Amino acid sequence: MPALHELQGAIEALRQALPVPLRQGELTQTGAEVPLWIDEGRLVLGLRSVMRDEGMVIDVREQEVVLGRVDAYPIARWQAYLEGVLRAAPTIVDSLGGLEACLPCELFDYIEVLDDPSLVSADDFAAKLGDREQLERWNQALEQAAWRAQLEPCGLADRVAEVQALLRPSLRLVLDPIEDDAEDDAQEETELGHSRLGGDPDLLPDQPWPEVEGEPMVFVAQFDLAELAEFEAAAELPREGLLSCFYAPFPAEGQSLEHPVALLHSLDRDALERRPSPEPRDRLRPHAIHFEPERVMPALESAFHFEVLRPRAEVAAFYASLAQASLGRGRVEAPPVDPQALARLVVDRSECDFDGPVHRLLGHPSSIQGDPYLDVEMSRQGWEGWDEGSVEALERRERALGWRLLLQVDAYPDDELLLNQDGGYFYFWLPADALAKHEWSRARGCLQCH
Repeated sequence: MPALHELQGAIEALRQALPVPLRQGELTQTGAEVPLWIDEGRLVLGLRSVMRDEGMVIDVREQEVVLGRVDAYPIARWQAYLEGVLRAAPTIVDSLGGLEACLPCELFDYIEVLDDPSLVSADDFAAKLGDREQLERWNQALEQAAWRAQLEPCGLADRVAEVQALLRPSLRLVLDPIEDDAEDDAQEETELGHSRLGGDPDLLPDQPWPEVEGEPMVFVAQFDLAELAEFEAAAELPREGLLSCFYAPFPAEGQSLEHPVALLHSLDRDALERRPSPEPRDRLRPHAIHFEPERVMPALESAFHFEVLRPRAEVAAFYASLAQASLGRGRVEAPPVDPQALARLVVDRSECDFDGPVHRLLGHPSSIQGDPYLDVEMSRQGWEGWDEGSVEALERRERALGWRLLLQVDAYPDDELLLNQDGGYFYFWLPADALAKHEWSRARGCLQCH
């Protein structure tokens, strides 16, 4: 085991190499007396990343990075490796998405280079670790390995690509607050054809106001599709025009779950005119919208997205056991995907803010109770005679996966009732093929409430 004094050369080399200037800040030594030390036979590096914006410190991340057994390699090799990493650090950090996207320890994720006999000097390591194409290959391999490790307890380690495809881009709708006495001003200041939630819609002169059995629907929101075109989440939407969304606060006659909705796509922006609501009492307060990109996994309540990736016989047996247990005939089988492991996956891999209010365009819906995908699939025929374990029930669950969320509106923004309903979520849905073909007449509306 090398003694501490044998590290002196490496310590001095690190002190000379630090700080390392980066595009967004720098890497520096921590407040420890020395930047490198031995702890229970392991070599440890103290490293701090400092992020700056216009000279101001906006974030500091400090770590004690455990590099490995100190006796795994000669001290001279450790020194050359560490110097090489620090020289390549600007390229490595950029490959990881910048300082805001990585921790100091991630600079040392490529430690397998220590086993490459062709790399001897600090220059050798710096050249290898600073190769952008090589870094991209390494990062992709590391990401795939991380996915497999996380999917192992879900029983889905061999279905990485299918699970990754469930991570869908989405747009979080952030509503600009308005004061009570500024509501009219908020609407007047919004130009024709701009994205907005509530208020009065911008329609073409010959466009009739959507109705249900002679009753006007409530205008919910409109979206400037040209503004959305820059976002990944909006790839399936038209790139021009105004998409306007209307809903009925109550289900249609004879329907227990489905709420009528209407989607209008207006292309002639120059001909738009602001149309007052025929029923002012149902008018929603106007809010300007800005968009924040997110990526979301199906909620835990929509676990069938993941379960269907397991063997069909196993999935069918689980749902059959649910049906039998509800009749007092046996116990429930273990679910096809462990719920705790799945919950960790959903939280860890979703790139979004889970705090409300959650107004969302595209992606996956949030849930209050039960699976929103199954709700919309069952919205017309209802739940009477529903048998979770039947072949027909499993087929319905599979069909439910074909629905796509267009818009989710949270009834409460900041403790204020927004929609004309109890607190919860209202969803605008389209079948996947209808979204791809822009067949807006096939939209359905559903809600979940407390």
